[in-house]
Amino acid sequence: MSFRAQMQRVAFIDRRLRHKRDYPSAARFAEDYLNEAGDSFSVRTWKRDIEFLRDQGAPIEYEPSRHGYFYTDENFQLPALNLTEGDLLAILVADRALSSYRNSPFYERLRTVFERLSAFLPERVSVQTQDMAHHVSVISEPVTEINAKVWVTLQACLEQEVTARIQYQAPSYHESVPRLVDPYHIVGHKGEWYLLGWSHHDEMVRIYALARVKGCRMERTSFDRPKDFRPEDYIDPGFGVFVKEPELDVAIRFDPPIASKIQERFWHPKQSIEEIEGGSIILRFTTNQQTQTLFWVSSWGPNAEILSPPELRTRAAGWFSGAAARYQ
Repeated sequence: MSFRAQMQRVAFIDRRLRHKRDYPSAARFAEDYLNEAGDSFSVRTWKRDIEFLRDQGAPIEYEPSRHGYFYTDENFQLPALNLTEGDLLAILVADRALSSYRNSPFYERLRTVFERLSAFLPERVSVQTQDMAHHVSVISEPVTEINAKVWVTLQACLEQEVTARIQYQAPSYHESVPRLVDPYHIVGHKGEWYLLGWSHHDEMVRIYALARVKGCRMERTSFDRPKDFRPEDYIDPGFGVFVKEPELDVAIRFDPPIASKIQERFWHPKQSIEEIEGGSIILRFTTNQQTQTLFWVSSWGPNAEILSPPELRTRAAGWFSGAAARYQ
């Protein structure tokens, strides 16, 4: 069971015990937490959490006549989380990795959380936190610039299920156009953020790059997110977000020395690798991101060859021939 989950339960117990005349039992904790957070834990787990709190000095007693627990000292405060130097180092490195998302509101909020966590470092550890991670570097993707007001409005539309009126400037267009969109989902990928939503203009789910949204306001019309909407129908965890394309089985041959590099990493959740004579390999996976796959294969130069499907191989041949013609 994760430490994070336990800390969430401990905070829940503390909050409930501060309600006077409540006297919740372990079974009541389990029931109320399920209703509030949607997570189910056994009564035995909740009793262990109560004992954990007692070990930390919490003045928790059981009242038989009320069949529940209570604080004997209402002024008791939970002790600060005890972080080690190694814990803080991991947090600082994660902070640097977050630079890939510095164009989103999540970045500053998480930076604030990291600063608060660093305050829990035990006094016995004396270290300059800004120097702890000086020997660790994280290279992040370039990020796009997103209007802060667009972020705030779209998040509100997502949470409240309200239609958004956006001004969208499509690639290669000099002017933006108004569009009504029912926001379904937001995806972050390689320094860019995308909105998946129902386009009233096209009457289909479209993908909008948030950097191209020049303005946004909430409409007074609400919508119901379709129960059968699945973000994975429009994105691929291995190759990102693009226009929805037919899902195909892809096979790519990689020759030495690139083959060894491909084997060192996990590229796609549905991948398989076949080793062939001469040190080459064939990487196979299923994806609905054909164009993104083509971009990725091109980054490996002449050491990568699309074997199938035939239509993607044909696209690659035309693409690479056109590129080669520029250098003749």
